[in-house]
Amino acid sequence: MNRYKSPWLLIALVLIALSASCTRNGMPKKQSTSKSKVDHLIIKEVFYSGHYWRREFKGYNFPARNQMVSDDQYIIIYNPTNEVKYLDGLALCIHAIDPTISITFAPGDNFVNRYYGVSSISYFPGTGHDHPIQPKQSITIAQYAIDYKEDFIRSIKDAAKEEGEAEPDLTEYKGLDALLDLSKADFEWSNIKYGGASKNNPNVPDLEPILVEPDAKGRMTPYFELKYLLQANGIALVRLPWTLDDFKNNYQETKQKKGYRHYINVTSSAFADFYAIEIPFSHVIDCMTVCPKRRFQMRPSKLDRGYNAVSDVPFSEVNHSDYPKYSGLALTRRWDGRKFVDDDNSTSDFEVKTASLSRKDANGNTIK
Repeated sequence: MNRYKSPWLLIALVLIALSASCTRNGMPKKQSTSKSKVDHLIIKEVFYSGHYWRREFKGYNFPARNQMVSDDQYIIIYNPTNEVKYLDGLALCIHAIDPTISITFAPGDNFVNRYYGVSSISYFPGTGHDHPIQPKQSITIAQYAIDYKEDFIRSIKDAAKEEGEAEPDLTEYKGLDALLDLSKADFEWSNIKYGGASKNNPNVPDLEPILVEPDAKGRMTPYFELKYLLQANGIALVRLPWTLDDFKNNYQETKQKKGYRHYINVTSSAFADFYAIEIPFSHVIDCMTVCPKRRFQMRPSKLDRGYNAVSDVPFSEVNHSDYPKYSGLALTRRWDGRKFVDDDNSTSDFEVKTASLSRKDANGNTIK
């Protein structure tokens, strides 16, 4: 006997089931199609892995050991729309949660489904229309906008000179030809006013730290600024939800008022209590989750259903002999033949490819 007395009841139940299957933690499952359009700026590429190098000592019985240059990092922001967008008032953020660690929060402190909680934030300067990003244009933000090959060679020459040694034999060094030239980046997230001057490019505009205050000695010091990209973190492009003065005057919580930076209590985890700056979900333009594939434990935010990385495990667990395998690899936004994919899922939105800003040899081939 048919348990459903009405075909309309059956149809309704099917629709309810389909609706439930498309939602997780209250967020509809986003699935782009060939007709879908992305109406916002996107994170197009993230390079955090670095490049390997090694020195082979000629005439000595010293073993050559692979090492990594890890600060030639960059993020590329892309405008997939048909209208001019502006970077003024936008910021790059690092999430406060390490996705390789499972966290149990104290009651009321689990913010994963309530807001995007960040530990670091640096913003693009400007008064509103100073930094346009044209349709189909990419903007590169580097940690340091320098030629890393030139910088590396200069550093080993300076070290030899300080030690009173002869000019180094550069043929002993392998991998240097792959070190990136980021001197033409559009922005740096390091800031020449607050350290890093030895590598900072004075000809390239810097992102600004969200807060600058005098330290104990009266020196103006940045706080909560973006410093470097980790192998496990959330990265987001956001629109600032407050003015700088508002944040400065109200970020701290007191017994009398709630601030923008919250103390998060953790009850059971290898992760200690921590702070998170609250960014409303409505101000998150795009985000992604970087996490070694065999170490994923928890989602930092409901805005991203997946995670991705250039390696299965952290580099600290990778044999030095395998460094060349991961050298020069980036997380790159997937192209479906018509557009860049944006399904709010880092697993499907990104793929591992050789960094797009890699050097080329005389024949135009990528040097990895």
